[in-house]
Amino acid sequence: MKKTPLKLKERLIRDATGSLGLRVAFITLSFLTSIILARWLGKNGFGVYTYAMTWPALLGIPATLGFNNLLVREVAIYSSQSAWGLMRGLLQWANAIVFIVSSLMALVAIAIILNWGQVSQPDLLPSLCVAMISLPIVSLTSLRLATMKGLHRVVLGQMPENLLAPLVFIILTISSYWFLRNQENITVWVMGLKLISLGITFVVGVVLLARVLPQEVKQAKPEYKILTWLKDGLPFILLGGLAVINSRIDILMLGAFKGAGAVGVYAVVSRVTSLIVFGLGILNNVLSPTFATLYAEGKREQLQNLVTHSTRLISLFALVMTLGLIALRYSILQLFGAEFIQGQTALIILSIGYLVNALTGSVGLLLNMTRHAKFSAATVVFAALLNVCLNWLLIPKWGVNGAATATAISMIVGNIISAIWVRQKLGIKSTAI
Repeated sequence: MKKTPLKLKERLIRDATGSLGLRVAFITLSFLTSIILARWLGKNGFGVYTYAMTWPALLGIPATLGFNNLLVREVAIYSSQSAWGLMRGLLQWANAIVFIVSSLMALVAIAIILNWGQVSQPDLLPSLCVAMISLPIVSLTSLRLATMKGLHRVVLGQMPENLLAPLVFIILTISSYWFLRNQENITVWVMGLKLISLGITFVVGVVLLARVLPQEVKQAKPEYKILTWLKDGLPFILLGGLAVINSRIDILMLGAFKGAGAVGVYAVVSRVTSLIVFGLGILNNVLSPTFATLYAEGKREQLQNLVTHSTRLISLFALVMTLGLIALRYSILQLFGAEFIQGQTALIILSIGYLVNALTGSVGLLLNMTRHAKFSAATVVFAALLNVCLNWLLIPKWGVNGAATATAISMIVGNIISAIWVRQKLGIKSTAI
């Protein structure tokens, strides 16, 4: 491989190693959090918590206007071209408009929730209100993460969310247990603790970004290409929204059809099986700005080599994790409590879906980072529609297992189609073989 100002291979190894360490810490802390909450709240309370926190993730997609993905690509390109004025203009404008949009959406959502009426789960509506307050924080945090990825400060950018946030939440939860265990609507109190941890993490993240932002950006006169940014951001809104639908519609529809208890079981199963794409998530965080840079510089051979090596690593890890999770599924689910053991079949089904996801490689990311987002968007549209239809058909009959089947099928179909697009449009083979 040819050398860049900082050797590409060295930088990728450094970022991947750092991301691995942070991700391991995040997964460990997240699992500890899930076990604590699942045992404390039970499957119904944990289901309400999961359902409530799903909505900011879903609404955060239109609230960010696609800038969370656009910033990764454009910041990386502007940095390589020393276009500091455009970078400053993009950062200022994106953060301002996203803050306004996300705040308005949060207020509208809270107004709707307050006028919703009676529901079977008494702590659901107040939990949703608390979750909506976090929408501006969640939206702006995604912009900060994207900016630091584009600046190739992947590891430092992940520290607040992957390390500090779960650690603070665990500390707050454990320290509050004796005060809150006999309170009514305990899930609402836990949601409040989650909001506090998100706020602390957000402030720390802003400070870190201010420290790593190039001095040239701070001194440059802002330049704006608002129409271009909006146009380029639109596919990312569609992509992001449909990606979240693909990953969260199962929870939302399961909650609507089967209630909070089913959501609680499914949330645990989904969290456990997501370990299979652990390696994919790490490498995607590291590789996204590099894919954009190599493609912009016309280094196709380098790009193919990078894709091949990364997919082989991802596939090996995913295969080992899949076999391990299926073999130990009873013991793993029992950690969360006896109520969650019923999720064993769903765990097997989702494991297969995630394995195929990993075997196809970083297909969606490749399309997004090489200005082929429209093909990725078309694929995600189809997969999302398929997911919704299958969930609608299968959840009423099979419950948690139906949601797992619908999600696995749509995941497999979507990734295979994306791999075909990558081959046809980029001439890149994304699979390991």
